[in-house]
Amino acid sequence: MYKKRSIAGDVLYSNVGISFWGGIDPLNGMIIDQTHPLFGECVTDKILCIPSGRGSCTGSQVMLELVLNGKGPKAIILRDPDSILCTGAIVAEEFFADECPWIPIISAVGKEQFDHLHFLSSSGATSFTITEIQNDDIEDGETQVEIVMGDEKFTTRNLLKLKDTLETESLDVTHLEGSSEATEAALRTVKRVASISNATELLPITSAHIDAVTFIGQGGLRFAKKLVEMGGKVSVPTTLNSQSVDRRRWQKLGVDAELAKNANAVGDAYLELGCQVSFTCAPYLLPTKPAFGDNIMWGESNAVVYSNSVLGARTEKYADYFDICAAIIGKVPNIGVHLESNRKPKIILDATNIIQECVIPNMGDGLLDSDVDSFFPVMGWLCGYLSDGHIPLILGFDLFSNITQDNLKSFSAAYGTTGTSPLFHMAHVTPEARTNTDVENVINSCTKGQLEITIDQVRTAYASLDGGASESESDDTSSTQIDLIALGNPHLSLTELQHLAAIIRSDNRPKNDNVRVIATLSRYIESKGEELGFIKQLKNFGIEFINDTCWCMLLDPPIIPKQTNANVLTNSGKYAHYGPALTSRKLRFASLRDCVEAAKSGRTRSGNMSRPQWLRSFSTNDVLAFLKRVK
Repeated sequence: MYKKRSIAGDVLYSNVGISFWGGIDPLNGMIIDQTHPLFGECVTDKILCIPSGRGSCTGSQVMLELVLNGKGPKAIILRDPDSILCTGAIVAEEFFADECPWIPIISAVGKEQFDHLHFLSSSGATSFTITEIQNDDIEDGETQVEIVMGDEKFTTRNLLKLKDTLETESLDVTHLEGSSEATEAALRTVKRVASISNATELLPITSAHIDAVTFIGQGGLRFAKKLVEMGGKVSVPTTLNSQSVDRRRWQKLGVDAELAKNANAVGDAYLELGCQVSFTCAPYLLPTKPAFGDNIMWGESNAVVYSNSVLGARTEKYADYFDICAAIIGKVPNIGVHLESNRKPKIILDATNIIQECVIPNMGDGLLDSDVDSFFPVMGWLCGYLSDGHIPLILGFDLFSNITQDNLKSFSAAYGTTGTSPLFHMAHVTPEARTNTDVENVINSCTKGQLEITIDQVRTAYASLDGGASESESDDTSSTQIDLIALGNPHLSLTELQHLAAIIRSDNRPKNDNVRVIATLSRYIESKGEELGFIKQLKNFGIEFINDTCWCMLLDPPIIPKQTNANVLTNSGKYAHYGPALTSRKLRFASLRDCVEAAKSGRTRSGNMSRPQWLRSFSTNDVLAFLKRVK
């Protein structure tokens, strides 16, 4: 027996992927990412056509809230399958089916057909008709989807209703102590997500890190509580990402009581599921970080990129909600970068000339007179964008005599905002491309060609992160008043605390009374910083510390300045990318040294002088000479 359901809707098309977290408001369906071509449009009841999601693993949370709020799209047509977006819809169906006004149809059509959709939409096709066809006579049968645009029609599949692809042997979870209703629901969810990638078996994991502990709506809170009620318990060591408030200091910080109540309730539910009290977006800074080659299940995009690329562990960029389901059953699908064959780079991004000609000559003599740390988030953001969904091999960074773990942390975080792949390789820097033999082997796999990173691309990347710079303040003598300096996205490391204290001590000027400086970090790092005296030094300067949460969750006054025209300065590429949409405030971007200077002076430079020395050094003549040399 065949069942059909048909929908018609207006089309929103873009050839640029979108991060649902920080890109779409879950309460009203509006696209709030100011850098996206569809900014200001509403996805509610539309047919959304995008290549894929991108950026944050929290996109699945936004999808669940959109569905439960009745503000989701009728359908999403993707170029490439996207398990993060699908997970939010799958969780809505598995746990809240009776409450959902509509579960969107989600299909992936491939590059050729997606490009044809672009042609049709640019030719005036503003609405599609989509029909879902299901054969109930076939057990575990797939659901076909017909998409009609004018006189044209083609058939694809609904990614939410695919045939089970897993081998029976790998589905055994009877070995788990306390197997429960939650275990069964978690296994069903993992199976459905696994089928999107045609996984054939489940792999045991050594640890998990849960990103879904943030509160962005009642749907996520109810999901966590439901798992507790169903008897859920994690089966592997499991850490928690930053939640939405500082659990111990929220009253002192003036956080809204209702938000704190809901945020702490989410955290409490995950602690009841057996997760550890960690609450950090940088779990790789904990003593429990994974070893090279470990199969793990980590949420949080920066942590995923760092663990794969810098530690050599193996995890996909798993969606929120899938993370806790996998932690409960202790297994993940054998997909993506869990497999050796899928860890090879496909594209080469060559930054050699930029680094050699621009950065190295302007590094200064040491930390206190260098702004080169800002180069790494800028390049992370740019390399994520240029990789176009592929794993890149990045050349040129071995020219630095000493790349720090903090440099790689900031690069990974910014890469995760624009890149869709969960892994990059840096020639002679990261563990899977460290030796000459390693590099030679992976170069042979780069079938998508080689891109030389240009000066203009780097300038554009920097300008994108420094989006709060006013065009009216274009002369080199002007400056911008700074109201808040936001440090610690991802959470600060122990060495960052040390470096921050050293920069502050470079002169005796105090912090400007009109500037608030706030840093987020884990409880573990703060305790180590207290032992070494760094925290006391920084508090004496006037820096405030927040635990348990981070800047992507600190969205409102009194943490964020109340004035809508306030200026926020950060050294984080990740926060510079997401912050404007999340806070509706102007975000400026600068090196750690320049953040300290702004904390003391109350202002940051504008015009060409606001750029770091490594970028400012390119005068017109330098650019012409550089281009001549590399031709």
